[in-house]
Amino acid sequence: MASYLGDEWPIQMPDGTEYNGQDLLAFVRAQKSPMAPGWDVNTLMNELHQLLGSPILDIPQVTAGSNHYGLKVITAGQEQLLVRLARDDVNHPAFDGFPLAAQVADVRFESAVYKLLDGAPEVSAARLLHSRCPRLSRKDDSFPSAELYGRRLFVFQHAEGEAQVWSELPEMGKMHLLKEAAKIRAALFNVQVPPTFSRYWLAERLFTPKPEKISVAVGPTRAFCLALLTAKLQATIGELGDMIGWPDDNQVVGPRAYRARGQLLAILPNILPPDDDALYRLVVEHGDFGIHNMTITSHPHVPTVTSVFDWETACIVPALLSDPAMAVEVDLVLDEEANPKVTRTPDNVPDEQQNLYTTWTNRYFEVAKPRSYTM
Repeated sequence: MASYLGDEWPIQMPDGTEYNGQDLLAFVRAQKSPMAPGWDVNTLMNELHQLLGSPILDIPQVTAGSNHYGLKVITAGQEQLLVRLARDDVNHPAFDGFPLAAQVADVRFESAVYKLLDGAPEVSAARLLHSRCPRLSRKDDSFPSAELYGRRLFVFQHAEGEAQVWSELPEMGKMHLLKEAAKIRAALFNVQVPPTFSRYWLAERLFTPKPEKISVAVGPTRAFCLALLTAKLQATIGELGDMIGWPDDNQVVGPRAYRARGQLLAILPNILPPDDDALYRLVVEHGDFGIHNMTITSHPHVPTVTSVFDWETACIVPALLSDPAMAVEVDLVLDEEANPKVTRTPDNVPDEQQNLYTTWTNRYFEVAKPRSYTM
């Protein structure tokens, strides 16, 4: 059996066409669900009914991101919701995706971030109503089973507007939206993260390879930042003969990498700036901040960001390591001197379009570049 990483998308319909994500319930009622046999839409509707206390009236739209379906749901009480359901199921017999423990930790952290940002309305984080971690089935049923417990589930209040509207906006609208997004990014940078939140989650959210321990207690200090970078470097480049990179790379630490590790460890204490609250306080990073993770009202000249979603790659870092980049059709970033620039540009871009990209990144960083990046 081939390994299973998640459901295919786009979905091929019986007539060979691709499912367009519209009118899901009409297909379900006609016994032609595009989601079958992978999962049962009625099972999801029943779970939502029990959770919300209201039957599901319609599911007018389905989209799919890298890891989740996004379902626009309307209840019998006319409440509009956005339901995010994982495209992978840990109970699939050939499941070869992210381990269950990692998925559970991700759901718990993302839920905690939404709760934290409830107190920062200027960040415009989506309003989470419910989340559920995946779990292994206790039954011996053949797959797919009648339950959806192997899939992560999030239920949000549906924000006004739509996603993926960038290409439809006139240039004036894009410039306005860049300023809106920059204000949100700056507001996120300024959110005060409770010490208990940082202590509980910071090490948990480090990307692999993770250090086994950090020698200094988590806190907004230069000493902790140095200990964090040291531990992360040692975990990334281990001892001679240790694995380096991804397991499939089949590479080990050799003499050159080991020498580089020693040189980097020696440099670190000399390149970190002196202690400064503005540099070392702990901040929440979205991890994938961009137009693709925003709901936006459709007014062409004055679009408004109504929600920022998909915090699944979020983490906590010292402000010095915060990355204010934003993704549109290109990436708006800062260079080594903290000057705005553009990356991920298409090949053979005309000068006129390149100048437009430069205008975008300058506009965004007029607001989004905090003091830490200019010191």
